[in-house]
Amino acid sequence: MFLTQAAGLLVFAFYGAIAPTLMSEMFPTEVRAAGIGLPYALAVAVFGGTAPYVREWASGLGRRDLFAWYLAGLCLVSLLVSLTLSDRRDQALRKLEGLR
Repeated sequence: MFLTQAAGLLVFAFYGAIAPTLMSEMFPTEVRAAGIGLPYALAVAVFGGTAPYVREWASGLGRRDLFAWYLAGLCLVSLLVSLTLSDRRDQALRKLEGLR
C-alpha cells in the first residue's frame, strides 16, 4: 500500500511542479488571473463536484465499471488537450496576440 501511495504522490508531484508555470504561460499577463481561475474553477465544480453523483448513478444501475470508464474518458480528454498546447517559453507573454 505504501509503494502504491508513494507512486501516486510522485506522479502528482510531477504535475504540481510544473502546473502553475504551464497555466500562466497559456494567457497574456493582462488576463492571466481570470484565464486561469475561471476555467479551473468550472472544471473542478463540474467534474469534481459531480463525480460522487456519477459514481452513485453507475452503482444504482449495477454498473460500477462505468465510473472507471468515465474517469478514463476524462483522462483521455486531458491527454489530448495537453498534446495540443503551444510551447511559449521563448515568447514575451505581454505580446501574445489572438488571445485577447
